[in-house]
Amino acid sequence: MTSSDTLKFLESILAKDFKAEHHRRQPRKRAEPLVITLSRDFGAGGEALAAELARFLDLPIYDKEILDRVAQKTRIDKIHLEHHDEDSAERISDLLYNLAFGTAATRHDYRRALIDVVTELAKSDCIIVGRGAHLILAGRKVFRLRVVGSRPVCGERIAAELGIAQAEAERLVFETNNKRHKSVQTLFSDLYDDCSLERAINFDLVLNTDHLPPAHAMPVILLAVQQFGFEIFDLQQRAAP
Repeated sequence: MTSSDTLKFLESILAKDFKAEHHRRQPRKRAEPLVITLSRDFGAGGEALAAELARFLDLPIYDKEILDRVAQKTRIDKIHLEHHDEDSAERISDLLYNLAFGTAATRHDYRRALIDVVTELAKSDCIIVGRGAHLILAGRKVFRLRVVGSRPVCGERIAAELGIAQAEAERLVFETNNKRHKSVQTLFSDLYDDCSLERAINFDLVLNTDHLPPAHAMPVILLAVQQFGFEIFDLQQRAAP
């Protein structure tokens, strides 16, 4: 579905369900920022969805930039923080940090800075990708989206994207997802009950892209965000290039 098709679909739904001309009103200044957190399986199309949402809603995306801000707060080189970011935090020991930096820096310093950065970003409209933001911002008016897919389907996408065999792509999907799960659990398990990425109740919408490809998922997400309570539509203005 193209952006034009998405617009027409949403206009027809909104005209019916939200009363005529509702979707043509100028957007109100929100009492709270529009914040979407997006957690994703590798190969499920989450990054592409985040980019399309950002374009359609005119929102900034924060992904790797979060790590830059955490590095500034902790004054630790970003390359060392990447072990916490995408891998299991248990793989970097406190001793290694102490030897490398002469400080008592631990994964708890990373977590503290990460929570500060995500909380600060959420004061303004934005999309935050990964980093356990759905947990950090739990209890706030934030739309928490998770994008998932089966290993074969995600593997097929990765195989096509990277030009590798299906079996290798599926192995990469499994390993990457496993690292993300372990990282979230290691960082947050002592702060939040059952913080597994597989726990659907931690999210407001879990979207399986096996049969609803990312390119066709925009209407579902936008309507869910609207129903969640965010005023997001002046569609004619939002769809303008």
